[in-house]
Amino acid sequence: MRLTSTFATLLIGGLASAPAAAQANDLAGGEVRPMAIANAPAQGAQESLTLTVNKTYMLEFDADIVDIIVANPDIANVTARDRRRVAIMGMEQGESNIVFLGRNGVELMVLDVSVTTGVAGTDQLRDLISRYVPNSSVQIEIVNGRIILAGTVPNIAANDRVLKLAQQYTERPEDVLNMLTIEGKDQVALKVRIVEMQRSVIKQLGINMAGAIGFGQLEGGEFQNVFNFATSNGFNVAGSALGGLAADVTDVNVSQGVTQSSIATGINALERVGLLRTLAEPNLTAISGESAQFLAGGEFPVPVAQDEGAIGIEFKPFGVGLGFTPVVLSEGRISLQISTEVSELTQQGAFQSRSIAGIDPTTGQPTVGQTIAVPALKVRRAETTVEMPSGGSLVIAGLIQEQTRQSLDGIPGAKDIPVLGALFRSRDFQNDETELVVIVTPYLVDPTDPQRFREPDDGYVTPRDAKTVFFGRLNEVYAVPGASVDDTAAPAGGSGFIFD
Repeated sequence: MRLTSTFATLLIGGLASAPAAAQANDLAGGEVRPMAIANAPAQGAQESLTLTVNKTYMLEFDADIVDIIVANPDIANVTARDRRRVAIMGMEQGESNIVFLGRNGVELMVLDVSVTTGVAGTDQLRDLISRYVPNSSVQIEIVNGRIILAGTVPNIAANDRVLKLAQQYTERPEDVLNMLTIEGKDQVALKVRIVEMQRSVIKQLGINMAGAIGFGQLEGGEFQNVFNFATSNGFNVAGSALGGLAADVTDVNVSQGVTQSSIATGINALERVGLLRTLAEPNLTAISGESAQFLAGGEFPVPVAQDEGAIGIEFKPFGVGLGFTPVVLSEGRISLQISTEVSELTQQGAFQSRSIAGIDPTTGQPTVGQTIAVPALKVRRAETTVEMPSGGSLVIAGLIQEQTRQSLDGIPGAKDIPVLGALFRSRDFQNDETELVVIVTPYLVDPTDPQRFREPDDGYVTPRDAKTVFFGRLNEVYAVPGASVDDTAAPAGGSGFIFD
């Protein structure tokens, strides 16, 4: 049996009467169009038919039809055109069956009918897909009013275009079931390089003066009154004198064995230059559309208040962290949502709290218990979304920062005296310079033979005690007697992943 469908009731060329054709047109609610009529199967066959609501299918039998039994005419109805031709119409969604009987009650065919809600414009959708996604092979099926997309597309961008086109033919986006297969590579290895240089300069020059003058001498050589004076430099930028050159000069006036006056001068001078280099290269691999995270560092405890005054502990991570979500759009386009950071513990900005151990019964005052110190974090973090090709690099973050702090401490009036004023003032100077660069490079990767990888511990073997004690070996060294190993080349093969 060959079943053929049309969008309206079919007119059997020249065989159907005009009233019958008008009746069929009213049932289908559409335009009458002629079509070829298929022959029915052998006698007594059982067949199945799937059609959509408001569509008509024509059947032609080799024998006369005497009786037709319809299980549920509200789902699938039948109109006889003549004794050998019938029109089957889908009325509403559901299932039913139809039995066709011939002369003497002979069963000609049992037809199981399944009626679904159709989606108009599927042919137009196929044309749009072939036009806007030319390198794809997409099959479209309609089931219960939903569009099922199957087949292959070259990349995820083509997959998104096919999905958006199909959603235009449904009332809800979830009525499109996407079962497409993406042919392109979908594993991405991300290499992040974080380079930071910090340079600090500290200069301190301080002069402190102290003296004592006695007056009102009493019998025995002692003074009734002594006037003492001194200057003190706080070095408020650095917090205190950090060291360096310290020189003291003291002058004492002695008369007849009695100290009349004294004056002392102290000089502190320091210049400190510091350099810090930070390099972190986290690497991570993830499949397209999935997230991945990496952390090399640790976690530190942080007290957290709980119910009824209890104190709990939560752990906060720190170290070198990387998280990203890649989306492979095509061979030359990779969308990356990246979050990377380098953090370290520091006492600058740390928090300290003292607990109450109890109440002193004598004074009734609370007594201080244990001190809780929570360190702070120094963080360099970058979060962004970029698009780049496989093997290409991009600077996603950069920082050039310079901080200069300077203060002058001195005795009012005296510090402003030309030349001599330098003896009455001190200088504290600090300059910090920072340059930070974050570079990312994605690669499309494939798995490979593990024998091609090189590991950090290749060739390492713990030495025997004798070699460690007498020769200071930290690892075993192998060589053929008489052979030189100084110019030995590294083992062949790549490391990590195989990059395109």
